[in-house]
Amino acid sequence: MTIGSQPAGKDTPAPEQRSARLSVAALRSATPGRMWGGKGCGAPCDFCRVVVNPEEIEYEVEARVGGEALILHFHPRCHDAWSASRESSAEPASREPKSWSSAPAE
Repeated sequence: MTIGSQPAGKDTPAPEQRSARLSVAALRSATPGRMWGGKGCGAPCDFCRVVVNPEEIEYEVEARVGGEALILHFHPRCHDAWSASRESSAEPASREPKSWSSAPAE
């Protein structure tokens, strides 16, 4: 993931605006790209759906969801939870208990 200092420039196509909430499955399958942080823009957080006010910090993540480029908006704590949920759903084998080694004790 690249962290930038400002949103995409004029040479980059603008991600589509959306009015519908993303499903949990779509949010988990989103592929993050660049990320910015700053004051909230009044958009609802894509994780908890509570508006991120201008007095709050907001993370904007440029992501691909189902082949479509979108800007996702998050509170910092919600971004952390989203990242953790993506990681845990991507590696189900790592959640299995590990077996003890059968090597003899010295």
